[in-house]
Amino acid sequence: MKKVFAVLLALFVAVAFAGVTVAADNAAKPAAGGQDPAAAKKGEKAAKTKPQEVTGTIEALDAKAGTFTVKGTTGNVDLKAGDKVKLGSFKVGDKVTVKYAEGKATSVKAAKAKEAAAPGEDPAAVKKGEKAAPAPAPAAPPAKK
Repeated sequence: MKKVFAVLLALFVAVAFAGVTVAADNAAKPAAGGQDPAAAKKGEKAAKTKPQEVTGTIEALDAKAGTFTVKGTTGNVDLKAGDKVKLGSFKVGDKVTVKYAEGKATSVKAAKAKEAAAPGEDPAAVKKGEKAAPAPAPAAPPAKK
């Protein structure tokens, strides 16, 4: 009886170690197709960086090298101009809106200034940079006799 118990215990231990060894070996192998193992488990391809946009001021610019830095609300973003991006018309201090992904700018445009008319001003005059005369005050009600 003791021999049977000892043989079964030895067999159980051997199977346990074999299972752990196979699991460790499979974890070390790269997933099929050179994908990230976590992404392969989910059936997804390795994800590319999502396109982003920043609006801010150009802090540094090297048009020849095609590099520039934009200071946005969350900090500075160092970028390289993409194939279709022309930096020649921009200078340090310009306000721009940049679309980029993976450190490469795909679009650089001058930021549109938000101009709002104050109450009583003509919005068309504000766009031209002129101040319009304030609107006349409403007429006073007639006096009671």
